[in-house]
Amino acid sequence: MSANASYMAVHGHDAEIVSIDMDRKNSVCRLGLSHEGEKRSSFELFELVAFRVEDFGLQNVVSRILRATAKDFSEDDLNHWLEWATSLSDASSWLKPERKREWIEALNDGRLELIVLEPSAGAQIVAVCGRAGFS
Repeated sequence: MSANASYMAVHGHDAEIVSIDMDRKNSVCRLGLSHEGEKRSSFELFELVAFRVEDFGLQNVVSRILRATAKDFSEDDLNHWLEWATSLSDASSWLKPERKREWIEALNDGRLELIVLEPSAGAQIVAVCGRAGFS
């Protein structure tokens, strides 16, 4: 994400991602987080339409969690994250141009959010979902 992009950084700095629970039937993903002092929380992604995680290993420390709409990203950054979230390391994006336009419209009017978990170490996660929050 470019340095001048606006976004909402949510609580999660230095939390460790200790679990990923994917419920495909209900389009929900729960990320189990461990915080300093052994406190646990869950960051939940609802109405999930895209999700990708890379480099999940033995240690997965979050630098920051960004929540943003399309208006918060430069066009290049938005294209990068949507392409990244809908591709694999050995396969190009499955996101068709018409669907991408629909998602950008939904990101602009608040029906969808782009969530980026930037790592200090380990896993990077990007999701496109209807809503997200801590529990």
